[in-house]
Amino acid sequence: MTRRRLPNRRASMTVEFWLDGQTYRATASRFPDGRLAELFLDVGKAGSAVQAQAETAAMLVSMLLQNNIHCDDIRSLIKTGPIAYALAEFAGMRPE
Repeated sequence: MTRRRLPNRRASMTVEFWLDGQTYRATASRFPDGRLAELFLDVGKAGSAVQAQAETAAMLVSMLLQNNIHCDDIRSLIKTGPIAYALAEFAGMRPE
């Protein structure tokens, strides 16, 4: 697999949502062709285990997206939780 590089400067969008008793803030950017390229997930509890897990999960999703794994394929495997919710939001799909 060849990783697709992102421009150094790129637009991003952010959504905030409440799930399982936590407030999440997800930020995403896209490739020039419009495909989702990266995801950042923040829980707002710096240094907490849930924040570390959210950051790690988002980094792994970003790596998949940048290696040409489509958002829909990732979402078909991750059906619940904050990553699934964020991907659904940015893909214009209704969260399950």
